[in-house]
Amino acid sequence: MEWDVKKYNTTHDFIFKYGAGLLELLPKEPKKVLDIGCGTGALTKQIAELGHKVTGIDQSLDMINQAKESYPDLNFFLEDILNPTDQIETYDVAFSNAVFHWIPNQDRLLKNISEHLTANGQLICEFGAVGNVQAIREAFGKELNALGFPFEEPFCFTSVSDYRNLLEKNHFEVVEMMEYDRPTPLKGGECGLREWMEQFYADELGELTGGEKETVLEHMERDLKGKLWKESQWEADYRRLRMKAVKRYRGL
Repeated sequence: MEWDVKKYNTTHDFIFKYGAGLLELLPKEPKKVLDIGCGTGALTKQIAELGHKVTGIDQSLDMINQAKESYPDLNFFLEDILNPTDQIETYDVAFSNAVFHWIPNQDRLLKNISEHLTANGQLICEFGAVGNVQAIREAFGKELNALGFPFEEPFCFTSVSDYRNLLEKNHFEVVEMMEYDRPTPLKGGECGLREWMEQFYADELGELTGGEKETVLEHMERDLKGKLWKESQWEADYRRLRMKAVKRYRGL
């Protein structure tokens, strides 16, 4: 999926604005930080303002170009954490907001992060927990199935217990971890839900004809109105997993 950079900074700016709370878990003293999936660099900039030496990486060229334009004094690289190059050094902290649920191979993800952290390095991140946008996903799956299309979930949402086991397998010790509900208002008024769908399920909707797409979105708006419409806006049923973990010494 490719992001619309303009909409990321406007319509979907809740992604990095909610992520600002994650900054509270960063060390108080200056550290060398890797911001994984930095997007347009808004949180990367805030990390730098806290006194850290930060590098932002993202798979999207458009995102990286926008980040470089907005914050030319910071380091940004086009990188895939699953296939890192020599540009990725060793860091004291790996930071990531709203990224990990896009990555199917969590085992490889954590292995690579561990390899690029110093001894006692920290992993601080937040991403979708089990049950994230459940109502939206179920409604979409129902509509695709009705049209004869299989619904293959593009996200990897997990629970505290499952992710704790995965972290321990990859040499991390959990400091704190929690799941929580985070109902999220969507911009755009009546069009908010479909604009969200057109970004987060762009590939799936792109497989449909114009008529099929419109039918799916109309039916979803009708069926979800009672659950997710709050006064004058749509409110997505987000659930998040927030965590802080420390890399163990390899021999322990």
